Amino acid sequence: MENDVENILSNSDRTIHTMYTPRTRGRQQFSLGISSAPAEEIEDINTLQELLNKTWTIFGVSTLFNFYQDEICLKQYAKKLREEIANNLTQEDVTYNTEFCIMENIILRPSPMDPPPIKIEVYSEKNNNEESSKKCIYKGIFLSWRSTKNTLTDSSIRLPLLLCRSTQGTMGIVHTILSRMFDCMIVTLSAHEDDLLWLIPIVIIPITKEEQPKSKDEIHMEYKIPELPDTDTITIKFKILDLIKILTVIIKDQNDEASLEMTFNLEHIEKFREVLYSQILELAGLQLGLCALHKIHLPTLTIMENKMKVMSADTMNRVLLYLNEKALDTFHTLNFEM
Repeated sequence: MENDVENILSNSDRTIHTMYTPRTRGRQQFSLGISSAPAEEIEDINTLQELLNKTWTIFGVSTLFNFYQDEICLKQYAKKLREEIANNLTQEDVTYNTEFCIMENIILRPSPMDPPPIKIEVYSEKNNNEESSKKCIYKGIFLSWRSTKNTLTDSSIRLPLLLCRSTQGTMGIVHTILSRMFDCMIVTLSAHEDDLLWLIPIVIIPITKEEQPKSKDEIHMEYKIPELPDTDTITIKFKILDLIKILTVIIKDQNDEASLEMTFNLEHIEKFREVLYSQILELAGLQLGLCALHKIHLPTLTIMENKMKVMSADTMNRVLLYLNEKALDTFHTLNFEM
């Protein structure tokens, strides 16, 4: 296998290369849970269109209590949120409006246990009769993407992920209010180095022939240098097809044509980065030591810390599957029952 990988890498277009020191990771396995999906299911994934081509800030959410999904309750929640925001955002001559709604267009969800996503929007409007003064100052989408547990009671709900768009200050105020309203915790959900190394194979492995990347498609891996500003980084570029070939060699015995799922385990991920980074060291003679991977950029995904932008429905589905598990793991670590 090492010879196969060396041949692949020798033809790869790259800027700078590094050596990675393996680190222990709690995650042992991840399954996409998909193979050759029926045409109607592939079409249904396009209901994720509202989430695409926007930069989202990612949060994890514990169980929401005293939360009911009927129309009357959603209107009551919107009224309560509007009142609290008006008391906390001290801007003169500004009126606020809020909306809670069920995203009924997202029909297909990975688990039958997944409740429909809830969208929350906050609008501000200056009291000067200008039509253009109304703007959305906060949009948040609470969702569950393959949670396997039922709700605790009729008045509680599990929506472990929160994707939102707003300023940092407004997000903090809205999340503090929501935490009090529903007795929950909302915490930053950042993609660290280990997460990015899992997400690379999760995103790039094609399930169908139509998903094959173009020959020029690249992945950019950005590394932070210790004790230097965040703007001082090193970027490594690889052809995505080359990385797919490496992964195919590694997992060929695990996921054959008869497999019902595309599954990665810790051994695959460790072997992938070990082979990749050792060949980089051998071919380029460069080792970055303590530098840490903190951003990846692909044609269909850019993710850094707790911000992401996704350009395709299939990639969004895969990323949400991973982040949902991470959110559940986060609250398990914090000893909160999800």
